[in-house]
Amino acid sequence: MKTLQAICLLWMLGASSVQAESGWLGVFSSDLRHVRQELQTKRHTLSALGEPMVGQTVPEFGVQHNMVATPPPESPWVQVDLGVSQTFDHIALVPALVDFEAVSRTAYAFPRRFRLDASDDASFATFTPLFVNTDEDFIHSSIAPVVLATQGIKARYVRLTVTKLAEVEGRWTFALSELMVMQGNRNIAIGGKVTAIGSTGLPPRWLLQNLTDGRTPLGPPIDRSSVPEFDALFASTTADGSPAWMGIDLGKVVTIDEVRLYPLHARQGADVPGFRFPLQYRVEVSNDANFSSPTILFETNSQDFSNPGNNPVTLRTQGQEGRFVRVVMEKPQMPTAIDLAIAELEIYSSNVNVAHQGKAMSSGDRKREVPRPLALLNDGHASYGRILELPVWLDQWEQRRVLQKQIGSLAGEETRLGQMAQQRAWYSLCFSLGAIAVCIVLLMSQARRRRAHELEGLRQQLARDLHDEIGSNLAGIARLSEVAASSSSGEAALDWQEVRRIASESTDAMREVLWLVGARQEAGMELMKSLQQVANRMLVGKEVIWREWCEVPSADLPMESRRHVFLFFKEALANIVRHSNAKRVELTSIIRDRQLELSLSDNGCGFDMTTAIAGTGLASLRERAKSLNGTFVLTSAPDKGTTIALHIPLN
Repeated sequence: MKTLQAICLLWMLGASSVQAESGWLGVFSSDLRHVRQELQTKRHTLSALGEPMVGQTVPEFGVQHNMVATPPPESPWVQVDLGVSQTFDHIALVPALVDFEAVSRTAYAFPRRFRLDASDDASFATFTPLFVNTDEDFIHSSIAPVVLATQGIKARYVRLTVTKLAEVEGRWTFALSELMVMQGNRNIAIGGKVTAIGSTGLPPRWLLQNLTDGRTPLGPPIDRSSVPEFDALFASTTADGSPAWMGIDLGKVVTIDEVRLYPLHARQGADVPGFRFPLQYRVEVSNDANFSSPTILFETNSQDFSNPGNNPVTLRTQGQEGRFVRVVMEKPQMPTAIDLAIAELEIYSSNVNVAHQGKAMSSGDRKREVPRPLALLNDGHASYGRILELPVWLDQWEQRRVLQKQIGSLAGEETRLGQMAQQRAWYSLCFSLGAIAVCIVLLMSQARRRRAHELEGLRQQLARDLHDEIGSNLAGIARLSEVAASSSSGEAALDWQEVRRIASESTDAMREVLWLVGARQEAGMELMKSLQQVANRMLVGKEVIWREWCEVPSADLPMESRRHVFLFFKEALANIVRHSNAKRVELTSIIRDRQLELSLSDNGCGFDMTTAIAGTGLASLRERAKSLNGTFVLTSAPDKGTTIALHIPLN
């Protein structure tokens, strides 16, 4: 048992050492080790991409098709007008995220089968296929955008046709948060006109214009590994009542194609997206720092601007030129507020953000313990990280999407291989325990054989010593008594003859004992001959009648059985000598039906079997018979003698 425990302990220690590297089940499957290593690599790569800021921070969710009980006969579609025919590199479909799924972050009602086409004709009488997935379901539960390469296709209209809707609680629909059309670093679909069939009109959540408003649950395109010291730049209303403003001196006159405003996502004091973003404002450009004759790039007029949350506000321009660009607050977010906040101001000219090389300006901030530098406006950071170009950001999202899909597939494969490895582990453990058990049995058997060999050697040594020492002494006593008897007379001669008789009997008894223990010198003695010898010795003075006396081959009766038969016979003779007062004893041994029948009958006094008390002798006879798997029969009656019979099976 100690050997088994030691081997099991070594097995578990070996498994534990491997577990530190790739899990103990990996010992039983190289495929499982490979999958785990690959899974670890994928997870490390995914972790290196950083944690994105996912969450719905605006009431505008996107566009959704009407929920219907059965799929419509005509495939619904939604299309974006880019304004003019132009080339583009990629299209990104951003899944919708509804507020009750914000924790699980799963895509809401992403279309199962769809196609993307481009055309210069609003009716799509002729078109160019961009992506076709109509034969099998496009399984997409992640919130990551689906990015599709278009290889510089030129067109004015982009249409998404859904050939299989998503099932949501037993009804059919599809939803998207944003459709982005990428031309270099810019999303040229921003502000594009959207048309569709079967769409839901549920403001502000589900509206057609939400598909190109730049507001998604994915947050700003940032790398969160680089967080700035301050979350935004503040500008306050001046002492003379002039509105708060902030802007960039580009250093030279440039053509302006796009302006992006990154709202403050407050993190120093409260987690509030779009904090202090003005309700009404204008963006203007000028060639002089005083903005004496500015050109308005964008203006909310008298309508409040919906809070963008943590989404950047992208304003497409008509290619106006200027050196100075500024944002002017016309109505604060709160009636009591006198300042506005912007985390970053980007100005794109020819697909390049030229604001990085400019100098920040503002109407001035209120007094603070730690003043915020103007450079916060164009330092390349939003509130929670470094701003990435849209293609880089989309590529990271695509990497996340692919990695998550691969990780999901590998995790399933890991589970399958783990179950197989677990089965192998159990088989190996059972085999090992079986092998250990066999080894233990062999060791125990070997130990028993070694012990039996040692005992046999000891028995042989004792038999030799008994034969050589005691036997020689008894022989010497017999010889001396014989000589003394021949030289003596009268009672002395009789005494010496008695001594000689006792010595001879002791010699015979010792020879019987040696035969019982299997001494080599006496190994040739036969059982039945030994029984005859002991009967002749113990029944001296009585008439012994041998009715029938057979020989029992040694192969038919093992050594241990022969010993029990011999001791049974001797004990029975002793009972006759001690208790029967018999003059005649009849002995019989026969073999019938592969059974040895041994019988001893005397003509002694007998006894009443109903009142007799069994002594140690009779109990010993019963135990001997039981050890031989035989039966012991005793019959007796007063003055009619006693018969003892033993029936035992032979091999």
